[in-house]
Amino acid sequence: MDKRARILSVMLSLAVLVSLTLACSLPGLPGGGGVTPSEEETPGLPPAGETPASEQQCGDGVCAGPENAENCPQDCAPPEASPAPPEVDMPFDLDVDALDELDSYAYTLHMDGLSAAEGAAEEVLLDIEGKRQSAPTRAEQLKFASTSDGDSQAMEMIYIEDVNKIWMREGTDAWQEIPVMDESMLQMFDAFSMFYWWDALFVGEPEDVQYLGQEVVNGVTCHHYQSAESASLGSFLSGCTFASVEDDTWVAVDGSFPVKRQLNAEADCQGEGGRFSFLMEIRDVNQPLNITPPM
Repeated sequence: MDKRARILSVMLSLAVLVSLTLACSLPGLPGGGGVTPSEEETPGLPPAGETPASEQQCGDGVCAGPENAENCPQDCAPPEASPAPPEVDMPFDLDVDALDELDSYAYTLHMDGLSAAEGAAEEVLLDIEGKRQSAPTRAEQLKFASTSDGDSQAMEMIYIEDVNKIWMREGTDAWQEIPVMDESMLQMFDAFSMFYWWDALFVGEPEDVQYLGQEVVNGVTCHHYQSAESASLGSFLSGCTFASVEDDTWVAVDGSFPVKRQLNAEADCQGEGGRFSFLMEIRDVNQPLNITPPM
């Protein structure tokens, strides 16, 4: 072999050796024997589903990472409180005549305190308990007791239409049976009715009335009204001046009939100071009342 051939052979061998050395030392090549990074040198990956803090942006709707209410209020500000519901303004609507539309009801009336009904100041105590029905037959029963200026009265009456009779007694006396000759004989019941006392004690509608919402009173869903004025008081306190008035009225939502009225007042009548309280309640609406002749 001549000198030139030997030189080419040596150079070829060196080239093959260099190629094999590079293939074994470079990382990432198939079959490569390069250096493998240790666990300490491996960069950490964020947990699945979590966006790296460096990629979170204010305004993406997520409050996380370095975001807070100060540097990202649109994502981290607390939700605004719900607005308060608007106040309900319910006009005062009461119809005493609507009591006639009921099949039946029981009633209570209690009045106590200073009155000027007779033109002079006097202490009055009045209690009425009654029942009234229009079906299955017209009938009424009531007890009346009053004390005025030291004079006391008590009376009890029963009327049943289908037997056409009235029974009456004063105090604890014996019952007296009276045949009903005409409708005028029944007017005595009207003098103790809720219609009469409502008209006698209250005139017109109260002023500055405040609506307090719905409540169930004696089994009836009612509108509750409250007033602190005296313009609607009737003849029993006519001419009196008032230091205070608390007047609460409950009116049936269905029917607009009065269910309850409670009034307390501090008054000066004819130069005499005192208090006046009134309570009227309707109960047992459209319930069987079992009004029977006295035993």
